[in-house]
Amino acid sequence: MSKIAKFVVIINDNVFWMEDKAVQFYTNLFKEKELGEKYAEEHLSKKELFRIQNDFSIEILMAYLGETPQSYLKLDSSRILNENLGASKAINLSEVVYFDEEDLKVLIKRAEEIASQRKHDLIWVSAFAIDTALIDILRSINYEEFEGKESIEDQFPKRIYLRKKM
Repeated sequence: MSKIAKFVVIINDNVFWMEDKAVQFYTNLFKEKELGEKYAEEHLSKKELFRIQNDFSIEILMAYLGETPQSYLKLDSSRILNENLGASKAINLSEVVYFDEEDLKVLIKRAEEIASQRKHDLIWVSAFAIDTALIDILRSINYEEFEGKESIEDQFPKRIYLRKKM
């Protein structure tokens, strides 16, 4: 059975799973439970997920194996976030929560297809420098590093910004 990626609506049936997986992923990534929980609480808690459900510029793309969710990411096409990137219509992939590289590849491929269909001219990712699996996969499919705006979130690891012209 092959994995597929599709949009999901944030509802009670999946929001608890999403929050739990975010805590698990960021705790593993940062190798520190408190920091992982703090990041997940700020960006992917139930409250935050329900808040973004009403923001039509943010969508959740989830990888599935059959009917079972595996991993997910946020697609953000808001003009404010994507301004000053030297593109007329950019889209951002963020909060990439994954547990194997196959999930990651499926999500990125589908996000690129969506960006192309919607005529975005740039797709970009802000990745934690310690997330080497994500960075290596992005580089292998022609994403290039660029100088991004540094986050004021000093308590979290350094970020690397990567982009790909569509």
